[in-house]
Amino acid sequence: MWIVALALSSGAPPPQSAAGVARALLLGRPMIAADAAAGLPSDALKRLIEYREREAAFKSALTPPRGADDQERALFDRRVAVERVIVCLFPRRDSAKIAAGFAFDADFERPAVFIDGLLRDLPVPWLAPYLNLVAGYDRMCGEGNGERQLATARDAGHPLIKVAAEYLLSTRRCLE
Repeated sequence: MWIVALALSSGAPPPQSAAGVARALLLGRPMIAADAAAGLPSDALKRLIEYREREAAFKSALTPPRGADDQERALFDRRVAVERVIVCLFPRRDSAKIAAGFAFDADFERPAVFIDGLLRDLPVPWLAPYLNLVAGYDRMCGEGNGERQLATARDAGHPLIKVAAEYLLSTRRCLE
């Protein structure tokens, strides 16, 4: 309870709201409802509402694998979740195409290494904040040194990514 009081007194979003945003962006869970996001900064709340609208209308461009076993289906579901997050985060004309391509190519075994390769020659710089968030989280939960990339994600200017990165930097905990 004291952490909630501390967060409210410091101007930071309540931990449960920030955790909900982080789970949506990093684990592909549905974005939390606006009424559950009390305490988020107004720019983040506005983006959260827009995100939920795009989430409700989302249609994947990926094709499900025929005759997939449970493991293949789970991997496909992860790819669709990543695609959905990118489409919902970035309301751009090219975001659906970029999201499908990234989700199709993503290496879920070594995401930080894969993302570092992308970041070296990224043709779409608007995707960098999300990529830094994912790579920083992967490093924080693996090697324990993702703070630099999480700080880069936080400082990139996207309000929802900032909320998630601040939450991870302050708690230093992996999401369930």
